[in-house]
Amino acid sequence: KAQAFDLAREPAATRERYGNFSFGKGCLLARRLVEAGVSLVTVNWQDETKIDGVNTCWDTHQDNFPKLRNLLCPIFDRAFPAFVGDLHQRGLLESTLVVAVGEFGRTPRLGEFTQSNNTRRTGRDHWPHAFTALLAGGGVRGGQVYGATTSNGGYVRDNPVTPADLSATILHHLGIDYRLEYEDEFQRVRNRLSDGQAVEDLG
Repeated sequence: KAQAFDLAREPAATRERYGNFSFGKGCLLARRLVEAGVSLVTVNWQDETKIDGVNTCWDTHQDNFPKLRNLLCPIFDRAFPAFVGDLHQRGLLESTLVVAVGEFGRTPRLGEFTQSNNTRRTGRDHWPHAFTALLAGGGVRGGQVYGATTSNGGYVRDNPVTPADLSATILHHLGIDYRLEYEDEFQRVRNRLSDGQAVEDLG
């Protein structure tokens, strides 16, 4: 498995397809690790998006639309489809659940203040009431939208899925009973692996 970390073993055309930036390299490494039999891989977003010490990654408190159009979306829209397409071509997608998700959503309106005094009229603040997770592979039927929000994208209207439901869905795909309990030695209580309910009608 150590050889999976050597991206130089990949053809130049493949490396170019993913992109010569940290997220693209991370996605290519993830494909190599999956191919090597690693059962759980995480790819974190990295520092190409670090504009200053405050507005990093997908934190669009200022200049929301230019940042999405000129920086964030071009990187994601290159690397992520390359990753999913590569898994599909290699026969790995059906057995691999791919999940792309952030920490929370963004306010439905520009300049709407909820938490950060760094938010400007051109930006969007943090928003926990509705946000999107993208799933592919792992038996998930492509091309579908599960759930719906209100017309402005601010609140969930139909088929809500909580973060706990998402974690239960991932554990279920891994063959782990998310209802199992473990001993929390810090709080001295027993907790479930996930308090959610797996979404099982995505096929």
